[in-house]
Amino acid sequence: MVLVRTADLQPSACGQEFRAGEMVPLGMIQLPEDPNPDLVEFVPGVLTKSIGLIEPGRQKHYYSDGNFNLLRLIFHILRQTGPSHILMSTYSISQDSLEQVQNRINRGEILSVRFLIDNRVKVMSPKPFQMLKEGFQYRCVSLHAKVALVWNDFWNLSIVTSQNATDNPKLERGVIFTDQSVFNFDKTILEDAFNRGTD
Repeated sequence: MVLVRTADLQPSACGQEFRAGEMVPLGMIQLPEDPNPDLVEFVPGVLTKSIGLIEPGRQKHYYSDGNFNLLRLIFHILRQTGPSHILMSTYSISQDSLEQVQNRINRGEILSVRFLIDNRVKVMSPKPFQMLKEGFQYRCVSLHAKVALVWNDFWNLSIVTSQNATDNPKLERGVIFTDQSVFNFDKTILEDAFNRGTD
């Protein structure tokens, strides 16, 4: 699998070929242990039927068809992983989503949670932003990426998706990665962004 952080790329001059060893965005190459990632067709109504179980060493590709948002997917995954830590980025977030997160913290299902949100949430969603300020660890940066990391002693999951932490009746696409290298790649980037972010 090729993981590329565009900030690390030094593009060659026009017409010049890349040299061996350079980081080049050639796309994603399947890992040998996962030659057939799960492709999931959405079954309306229940996440359990659509996503099913997450298997170590396998990817899960899905479309949501607007029936669940990123946090609802995380809550579904927590049923399998057990109590976990969460670090997630989102372009928008709702008050309802934050209330659901707080409920799961109170029940011990979420061990810790940090949010990386777009700067515009302050203006676009003042009520949810006020909730973030009063009850959660968060940082604001300029972002559009929607990535969620879920981990504990047994799992290291990275969810990369078009979904936000708001309900949206639109077709959304995502992938759940169980590979440690993908998790580490995403965690490095998100931790760096979180440390650079502002209140």
